[in-house]
Amino acid sequence: MGPRFPEEPQLTEQDDALVFRSAGRRVEAAVNSQTPEVMKRALGEMGDKPVYGVFVSLKREGQLRSCCGVLGPTIPLYEAVDRAAERAAKDDPRFPPISADELDRLNMEVWLLWGVAPIEEKGEGRVDAVLVGKHGLIISQGHNRGLLLPSVAIEHNWDARQFLAQTCRKAGLPIDAWKDDATEVMTFDGRAIRGALREDAADEEPVEAEQESDCDAVRPAAVAGAFYPGSPMHLEAELNVLFPEPPKPQPWPAVMVPHAGWMYSGRLAAATLARVKMTETVVVLCPKHRAEGPDWSVAPHDVWELPGGNLHSDRELAMRLADGIDGLRASAAAHAEEHAIEVLLPMLARLSPGIRVVGISIGMSRIDELLRFGSQMAQVLDGLPSRPLLIISSDLNHFADEQTTRRLDQLALAAMESLDPALFHETVRSNRISMCGAAAAAIVMRTLKEWGVLKRTELVGHTTSAEVSGDTGRVVGYAGMLLGDLDE
Repeated sequence: MGPRFPEEPQLTEQDDALVFRSAGRRVEAAVNSQTPEVMKRALGEMGDKPVYGVFVSLKREGQLRSCCGVLGPTIPLYEAVDRAAERAAKDDPRFPPISADELDRLNMEVWLLWGVAPIEEKGEGRVDAVLVGKHGLIISQGHNRGLLLPSVAIEHNWDARQFLAQTCRKAGLPIDAWKDDATEVMTFDGRAIRGALREDAADEEPVEAEQESDCDAVRPAAVAGAFYPGSPMHLEAELNVLFPEPPKPQPWPAVMVPHAGWMYSGRLAAATLARVKMTETVVVLCPKHRAEGPDWSVAPHDVWELPGGNLHSDRELAMRLADGIDGLRASAAAHAEEHAIEVLLPMLARLSPGIRVVGISIGMSRIDELLRFGSQMAQVLDGLPSRPLLIISSDLNHFADEQTTRRLDQLALAAMESLDPALFHETVRSNRISMCGAAAAAIVMRTLKEWGVLKRTELVGHTTSAEVSGDTGRVVGYAGMLLGDLDE
């Protein structure tokens, strides 16, 4: 094993408490646009201790709200805490910035990282070098890089092999890229200081809700107030902004829309959905962002709960899809905290209040599996009185710089325009494009081919998170696209 640096910072309980309080005040200052205290002065001599990095994670009611960090390889503790806390407050591109009215409801983890070391073993030998429960992982190849903290493998009950695969997935690499000699795999050590963000809030962390049983009729809103407004009044006002004019829909059979927080991609998602004639039932396919549940999961609920109202699903159709598609299972657990369908529901309700939405999440899959899924879905849906609209919920490339993101996004979009799902999938895979809904897109393209309607595409728009955040160094791409052909 190569050299490990730096070593664990030796801190007392009082030191930990000071680090935690200082990080919390830095988060609050960033949220409220206030001048922060000088972190070097706040931490004193302790702040000069070297660390490999610091991550600050914010959670609300057990749900991740933001997680950002900075890495060294050697960086003073005061600098790492200051930068990580500021970024967690406003710079996680997956979520809207933290708002002031959330601060009382947030819990925080401050992760101190040290002991980074490359795994010198090759291929399968790397499995034995990873100690689950002790190590975090960093995997990088070219521009792709992914990091998972030591707690992640424990939380999801992963073994070392699964931990390696999931870190590759986080990096936007094939899940077996850790075996490749061209892929750098490093371990690091870390520990978390945990508690309520504000000292006057409850001392203990909130207890995470138990997973719903797979027969629960109602799927509660999970990301209201984070990805989109959480109050009925604010939600209605924001929908008025997103849909300023009556829609001018046409009968496209499928559409692709982004699913980030509304401040980043809401306008594009709304503009794209407004172009499409809503059917009585729609089927939304999204990536599987969370570990719970099977890789392919259809939501078995009757109702999607939303602020101020509900939207119906179609449990009968969900069960027919589960019965007719090999490997697809009904699972409430897989959909309990998935945001990629929920963020679209208020928009669909605005466009068609009586619409029924069947949700499917798609995890790691080979192209032959995806093509089979698409063919079988086409058969099941052809048995209905009329075909539902198919919606691909997907963002494009994640976390490269603006120039790289736009280049990779254009490769993915051009591959979709080829109308060949296998070519599209291979383009995304071979170019390491971290398009989270690529599997869902390949399935929908195959379904349209089976129906004989995959004849053209039309791009509604393309944007990136940088157009809102101003940060061109770590960007997520978004596109709205119409697929198929207009009905005669």
